[in-house]
Amino acid sequence: MLLFKPEDCLILVVDDVRQNLQVIGEILEVAGYETTFAPSGQQALARVKSAHPDLILLDLMMPEMSGLEVCEILKKDPKFSEIPIIFLTASNEVDNLLQAFKKGANDYITKPFRSEEILVRIEAQLTNQKLKKKLEEKNQELETEIGVRRRTEEALQQAIELANAANRAKSSFLANMSHELRTPLNAILGFTQLLTHSSNLTLEQKNNLGIIYRSGEHLLNLINEILDLSKLENYNDNVPINSTEFILKDMLVELEEMFRLKLREKGLKLDIIVENRVPIAIESDRLKLRQILINLLSNAIKFTPSGGIKLRVNAILDPEKTFLSFEITDTGKGISSEELSKLFQPFVQTETGIAAAEGTGLGLVICRKYVRLLGGEITVSSEPNVGTTFNFQIAVKPVESTDHSGGQTWSPRVLAIAPNQPPYRILVADDQATNRELLTTMLSSVGFEVREATNGQEAVEIYNSFAPHLIWMDLRMPILDGCEATQKIKTNCQGSLPIIIAVTASVFEEDKAAILSAGCDDFLIKPIQESTVFEKISKHLGVSYVYEEMTYILSEKLRSIENQWNNLGKLSTSLICDLEYATLALDDERLNRLVSEIPSECGELEQIIRDCLENFDYHTILEAIKSVKSERFAHSHLSSEWIVQMTQAIYKADASEIQQLIAQLPPQNRTLAEQLEYYLAHLDYQNILRAIAELEEAPPPN
Repeated sequence: MLLFKPEDCLILVVDDVRQNLQVIGEILEVAGYETTFAPSGQQALARVKSAHPDLILLDLMMPEMSGLEVCEILKKDPKFSEIPIIFLTASNEVDNLLQAFKKGANDYITKPFRSEEILVRIEAQLTNQKLKKKLEEKNQELETEIGVRRRTEEALQQAIELANAANRAKSSFLANMSHELRTPLNAILGFTQLLTHSSNLTLEQKNNLGIIYRSGEHLLNLINEILDLSKLENYNDNVPINSTEFILKDMLVELEEMFRLKLREKGLKLDIIVENRVPIAIESDRLKLRQILINLLSNAIKFTPSGGIKLRVNAILDPEKTFLSFEITDTGKGISSEELSKLFQPFVQTETGIAAAEGTGLGLVICRKYVRLLGGEITVSSEPNVGTTFNFQIAVKPVESTDHSGGQTWSPRVLAIAPNQPPYRILVADDQATNRELLTTMLSSVGFEVREATNGQEAVEIYNSFAPHLIWMDLRMPILDGCEATQKIKTNCQGSLPIIIAVTASVFEEDKAAILSAGCDDFLIKPIQESTVFEKISKHLGVSYVYEEMTYILSEKLRSIENQWNNLGKLSTSLICDLEYATLALDDERLNRLVSEIPSECGELEQIIRDCLENFDYHTILEAIKSVKSERFAHSHLSSEWIVQMTQAIYKADASEIQQLIAQLPPQNRTLAEQLEYYLAHLDYQNILRAIAELEEAPPPN
């Protein structure tokens, strides 16, 4: 199959013998080719310029201008050099043919002509020409593609360089931001810790200080989350999970306290509902779970002008894993379906969020990353002007634990340096006065001799005269920074080397390595914790301390609370049953209504029960009710015949017979009768059986 159409090809035939022109012309026309003719070399050159043929059949020997001369002229002209030339020659012109090929000829045909040979040789040359053109086109395409790829690679390399520069700028910005934010936080949290040690604070003041401290910690966590987000981007989500054991209820109470003031300001109600099957103690990453809930509750409060928020916690029990399910529902402004897809994009806010002019657009991004790290997924549904619901699940491990520390290690307060130890000199180097004052107050109050330096150069000078055993060295200081000061002290030290602990706001791993390589023995990340300061001093200097004694003695207040629970026995049987019923159902609304019915002669019982409800301590309420019931029914022993009859009546759900059996109870069992009548009125046969079983298990009267 030809790669070309003969009718699309123009062939120039050049020969000084007209009969040859006529014969060749007829052969080509029968084959379908377009033809043109020239009887001399000069005319051939003119026809080439005007017609630009696809192929030339050129007689080798012609008068005036030979075919060799015509070929040489055409091959030297770039416009026509690519036109294939087939020479027409006699068999005795071999030497001239060699010259023809040197001049650029492509082929030759020997006279006398054979039509098949002419057509085959023409087809071969035209095919070669087409293939050559296709090859040139492909080469051109490849060169173009190579050029595009080269430019793309250059642009990519430039983009990589720009990205690296931007990443370095971001890291520098984050480091600066971390330092600038942590420095004032260091003072806030540090002096809050010191204030809590004061003995003349009221209970309300202590509670307020606790809220300030927890809020400061929350702000610190937000700073850490921004840095963590950067780490998530830079280290392929390689963020560690720090699992600890903690009491979920304690965390929820802590969150309720944190948001209480904000809720009160907006007139909102926060209902926290924990289903019965949720484990009391769990093992998970407490800080990440806390951050997820803080972010979701903050958003719910922010975008809810009226109504309230509900946080419901349930457990999904599986043979291999236990999942906790959290549902946060608000009655806020809601989110349109078009904007739901934007919620989990970093630094992107919905129209509602933009209108509120609050936040960075990172909260939900961090939530989703943390939920996924904890083995779950987060979803959202919303309806404009109705509200929004976030659902997420995390994998947890239920544990049997009595530790109520929320996964945090308790450290007793240091009161003084233990006796019979040498005096210890400590130098505090920091350009921020509040930071120096915080550490100086903390250390001098327990017996350390402390000096202060406001920059690195001053730290070197004071070291030479003061010879401290340990130096707290801030890294960012004017004149001479902490690393340079450390190197000077370590290099020029005449006596024993001092312990130098770097105080830094940076949390980047590469900075920690640089700190230690500069000669520092350890580092402390701002904001500093009082217990950590004393632990590090003890670790490096071997200092022993006198600690605050913590003795758990039942105070008058605790005794008073215990006595108030005894007032539960003053309530009517029906009210006690109602309280028990509502507590088992976790019906807060009904419980609050019942608690308000407690008579004033019961002292502070109402407030004590309300405190339990606020702390989700349903267990304590049920235990107190059980204790009162066991006292009331201690002498209510029933005959085995009566028990059998009652059991059969319950199984038959025969309310009439149950009523008759209750009426048969003697007067001393009137309290029991009231309880059973209450259960019967609610068709609660299961609790009737339970009440009878409890009576059977009760010890006999003395």
